Amino acid sequence: MVKENMTVKKSRYICVSIGGMEVYTENIPSNGSMRDHLPAAALRLREIQKVMPLGDWSLRIEQQWPEKDARHFQTLDVATGKLQESVI
Repeated sequence: MVKENMTVKKSRYICVSIGGMEVYTENIPSNGSMRDHLPAAALRLREIQKVMPLGDWSLRIEQQWPEKDARHFQTLDVATGKLQESVI
C-alpha cells in the first residue's frame, strides 16, 4: 500500500464590506497565523474609513481549505478580533 503525500492548500484573503455587502476581496499570503495580518488589515480599514467616513465599513480576514469531504472556513473580524469557524 502506497500512501500519497497530500498537502492541504489553504486560501486566505481579506474581504471589505459596506453595510454588510462585500465589495472587495484580495488574496493574501496563507503562511503564518491569520492574526499576523491584523495590523496591516486594521490599517487598511482605518484608511478606508478616513477616505469614505459615511460608510458602514468592515474588513474580515478569511481562509478556507478542503479536508476529507468538507470545506473548512475561518473568519477573523478585524475590528473585534473575533474568530469564527464553520464546516460545510
